[in-house]
Amino acid sequence: MKSGCWNLRNKNYHLSTRAFMNISRVNKGMSLGDFKFIYWMEYGHRMWGRALGFLFSVPFAYFIAKGYVTRQLGLRLSGLFALGAGQGLIGWWMVKSGLEEPASEYVQPRVSPYRLATHLTSAFVIYCGILWTALSVVMPEPPAGSMNWINSAAKIKKLAIPVSAVVGITAISGAFVAGNDAGHAYNTFPKMGDTWMPEDVFAMEPFIRNFFENTSTVQLNHRILATTTLLSVGGLWLAARKVDMHPAIKSLIGSTLGMAALQVTLGISTLLMYVPTSLGSAHQTGALTLLSLMILLTHTLRRPSPALLKSLASAVKST
Repeated sequence: MKSGCWNLRNKNYHLSTRAFMNISRVNKGMSLGDFKFIYWMEYGHRMWGRALGFLFSVPFAYFIAKGYVTRQLGLRLSGLFALGAGQGLIGWWMVKSGLEEPASEYVQPRVSPYRLATHLTSAFVIYCGILWTALSVVMPEPPAGSMNWINSAAKIKKLAIPVSAVVGITAISGAFVAGNDAGHAYNTFPKMGDTWMPEDVFAMEPFIRNFFENTSTVQLNHRILATTTLLSVGGLWLAARKVDMHPAIKSLIGSTLGMAALQVTLGISTLLMYVPTSLGSAHQTGALTLLSLMILLTHTLRRPSPALLKSLASAVKST
């Protein structure tokens, strides 16, 4: 785009009433270079989403035409594609909330934390669905060397499912931290300022609003959830050490514990350094990586098919 076009776009942005609201309260003194950065970040995100839809739908249609996709797999992939289309609408709905006039001139305009959390949750659901589907295609049966390993995997799975839920909830709570800009408050650890719990954690009415809109409560909640995640994964690792399991599964649980420790370290570092973009992005990537490992672990711990169980039972009898 030529320089004159950029200047025109920048001028139109400054003349916009809603844009002026953002400039005067958030981006005061924004240069043309700053405007270009914001523009390309937003434009690139939108184009990336549309490209993903194209890269999903075209091969999907081709494989269906060739008869490579079973009915069950086709229904699952169709559902994922529909969720992807809905994600675009959720993104528009989220951005729209950032253009609304705040309740007070002292309140910075930002997107709704509820809509941001919805957008992030939807993205995680789609990602987890795609990952689970891909794992089911490339690994139709879990690792199973003996009936003892299978029984042990079933016991660990009962622990892995709630731990996966804790990991997911912790990741979603991060959206409320970002939506309320809570990362720029209480940049100390382990205490929040000079206290363990700020006095205003339950200042809002009704009470439930504190967990989603109160900056102090949102950050405290994320700290508690992060600690719970690390302890939960650690407990899962200890439980796995006490049973006879497939070595690959034990190794995976060890890797998950290492990733959980790294993610907590990234979170603390991000907070202490006042949320630099690089560390914030690394922290978000860490959340997705940890969630991916838990999905992989849960998928690996699933019960084998009746055919595989029958073959293992026959092998035991023959010996």
